[in-house]
Amino acid sequence: MRDLFPRQKTSKVTRGLLAVPLLLSLLVTPAIANTTDIDRKVAQASEALSQASKAVLAAAASLKEVQAKLPGARQALATANAVEVQATATYKSAAAQLVVAKADYVAIRIKVTSKEAEISQLQIKVDQFARSVYQQGPTSQWEIILQSESPSDLTIRLQNIKAVSASTDLSLDELVIAKDQLAIDAAEAEAVRLEMQRIADIASQALIDAKAAADRAAAAKAEVDRLVKQEAADLKVAEDDKRRVQAEYNELRAEQIRISGLSKKAGTQGPVDPQATGPLSWPLSGYAAGGGVGWRVHPIYRYRSCHTGIDSGAPGGTPIRAAASGVVLSTSYSRAYGNLTLIDHGGGVVTMYAHQSSFAVSRGQGVSNQEVIGYVGSTGFSTGNHLHFEVHLNGVPYNPMGWFGAAKTVVPCWG
Repeated sequence: MRDLFPRQKTSKVTRGLLAVPLLLSLLVTPAIANTTDIDRKVAQASEALSQASKAVLAAAASLKEVQAKLPGARQALATANAVEVQATATYKSAAAQLVVAKADYVAIRIKVTSKEAEISQLQIKVDQFARSVYQQGPTSQWEIILQSESPSDLTIRLQNIKAVSASTDLSLDELVIAKDQLAIDAAEAEAVRLEMQRIADIASQALIDAKAAADRAAAAKAEVDRLVKQEAADLKVAEDDKRRVQAEYNELRAEQIRISGLSKKAGTQGPVDPQATGPLSWPLSGYAAGGGVGWRVHPIYRYRSCHTGIDSGAPGGTPIRAAASGVVLSTSYSRAYGNLTLIDHGGGVVTMYAHQSSFAVSRGQGVSNQEVIGYVGSTGFSTGNHLHFEVHLNGVPYNPMGWFGAAKTVVPCWG
């Protein structure tokens, strides 16, 4: 059957499949078929490889690409998350410092305002004294002394003049000191304001960085989620195909057993000597045999199946001829072999012709050697036009090439 066991050179599909070992490692089950024929085993593996499902091949390539990208995407996500955490922490720290700086600024501004009020009061006192001196003139103090009526009155007047003068000097000193302190407080207030602005800038930039990092993290997470989803989808394609292939193998085996039963009923029911059977003619004149009989091992899933006949490729519609004279035992359709004809040649010998595009005979009809019984097609489990040809002796499939130069032996995987 060409779909499971074709004979082809290694194709681009095969090379692509060989390039995706990851999928193989996920889906392979232990091999269970052993053979001493290494060359045949290699050929069979090559043939089966070329028939790997295109969907599985695409999924395998996609899976390889996805799993190559996933580490980078996850690293980008981790980096973005780390940057977001750091930026957020910086923002929170700066915001807390900003609260303290604002409180410091308010406090220093209160000091400045208070000092400004104090200076204003001192300035009023100094201004009042200056106006008094200006209005009274430079001789006013002497006039106060000369107007004294007694020595004691003079003493009192001198003490009052001295007190006013001292008070005025103190006010002037306090005014100078207050202005100096105001300058210091104002400078401190400006420094606090500049620091507050610096912290505010840090907080603002940290907030921008945190938002940008959060956006990058969201994008990275979306990419990781997309890749993980694609990975799951690719694996599902492979798992679905694995189940499909297993179902086809099971169906093929069931069909082989059914056909064997039909062949056996048409036989003699007794032992058959293969050497005593008559000759057979090749059913596809001008077209050589392709894939032979024996075990076939699926290249990905390691399922094994028994190939019980010979495949011979030919264009669709090529006439298929009876290998010997006989009676048509059955013309039927099965999912595994498509359009299928069985011919009973007597003596326990039954030949089988599968994957036909159409029939040229019907059940119970007698046919002669090399009479056209159908036409090459690709029905059933098949991926290209070819004939699947089998020879049964009492229901047991033999290597058809035994009638064309090779030894007449039971198909080695039958049993």
